[in-house]
Amino acid sequence: MIRGAYWSAVTAWHARHERTLPWWPAERLAALQDRRVRAIVAHAYATVPHYRDAMDARGLRPSGVESAADLAKLPLVHGAELSAAPDRFLSSAFARRDTLELSTTGTTGHYKRIHHDPNAVFAALAAGGRIRSAAASMTPGRAPPRGGTGRLVIAPPAGTNALIRDYHRAHLPSWLIRGHEPAFLSLDRPFAELVAAINALRPDTIVSFGRFVGYLYRRALESGVAIHAPRLLWYGGDAMPESDRRMIEERLGVAVASSYQSCEFLRIAFQCERREGFHVSTDQVAVRVVDDDGRDVAPGVPGEAVISNLVNRATVLVNFRLGDRVTMSAGPCACGRTLPLISALDGRVEDLLVRADGERVHESVVLPRVYAVPGLSNVAIAQRARDRVDAKLVVAPGADAAAVADGLRVAIAEIVGRPAGLDVAVSVVDSIPAGPGGKFRAVTCEAVA
Repeated sequence: MIRGAYWSAVTAWHARHERTLPWWPAERLAALQDRRVRAIVAHAYATVPHYRDAMDARGLRPSGVESAADLAKLPLVHGAELSAAPDRFLSSAFARRDTLELSTTGTTGHYKRIHHDPNAVFAALAAGGRIRSAAASMTPGRAPPRGGTGRLVIAPPAGTNALIRDYHRAHLPSWLIRGHEPAFLSLDRPFAELVAAINALRPDTIVSFGRFVGYLYRRALESGVAIHAPRLLWYGGDAMPESDRRMIEERLGVAVASSYQSCEFLRIAFQCERREGFHVSTDQVAVRVVDDDGRDVAPGVPGEAVISNLVNRATVLVNFRLGDRVTMSAGPCACGRTLPLISALDGRVEDLLVRADGERVHESVVLPRVYAVPGLSNVAIAQRARDRVDAKLVVAPGADAAAVADGLRVAIAEIVGRPAGLDVAVSVVDSIPAGPGGKFRAVTCEAVA
């Protein structure tokens, strides 16, 4: 009870400015961000081996980093570094303390474990207020369905959303959870079951992965299957094909919007009612955009997103190369919010594997299963046809390559439903290069459903 009251108070403290912060004067937002930059850099130097060594090697001390602009003095961090040595990024102050542990491959394709301290988790929870405020402005004339569910999250049964939900349940009072927690639906259920559940729940808002929920609604509309039209469809984690978004909005009258988020940073940016870009939550992250040589580029010029988490003091990530290509807007958004705007986001667009029964499997289900194979370090899976899958495999040092390859074949066969004559061709390679712009496609599919 005491812990629940404490973290409720922390969440309320973070939420106290949610209604006004997106409209603060730019100077006030910058001052808040700079204070948090100084604090996280000082914390990193004092307790995180990677940053202490990196700063010592450059003769740099925390006092030399006074603002977000000074983050350029620190080295860039690649996902491979975090994947290879996660403990070097974990603060000694949180090594044996209560944290939320998440895992991801992200756009870099490297399996990573990230610990979020409780304060960061509840800061992210509070920041949902600015997203809900924007969402409410997208369909001002449409009332929620009577007797329906408020929010429905369609996600993997043991994925990031479920882990965060369970962490909230363990730290907040049950009465508070009951009043605000969304309904959950596992995305690994068959198409017909998903549609039936959505029609029964009649949610006001559906939250899911862009590629998956776009496919779900496209399949229903193209096949003439009746499916409930929520007031808002909100997606994140990967991109939704533009053709799916247009079909949903034009044929169902459903507003479709997105947020930019990741396991490494939780909240990064969100769309407002104009949906012309993504407003960066500068109180929680600092976003740089760099060219291929790691140099900052001007607004309006596309480059790689380099992000620093300003609130998480467990796994500290400063100057982290997330692997996405973005373009910062040169001017403010016409909505009036003063948070900086990402005008273009070329995030991850993962394909959905096709099962033998024609169902689609999202990469959030695929990757945890294949990374459970002992000795697997990195993988890229390409489904050429329903009965043909090619996979490139990087084996961890000291592992038996043949055994890892066999384990991967078994995992892929289980995922796609073991169609007759399935051919899984596995190539053991030293490394898997990223594609154009540094993006890594962990899952691709050329098969027709």
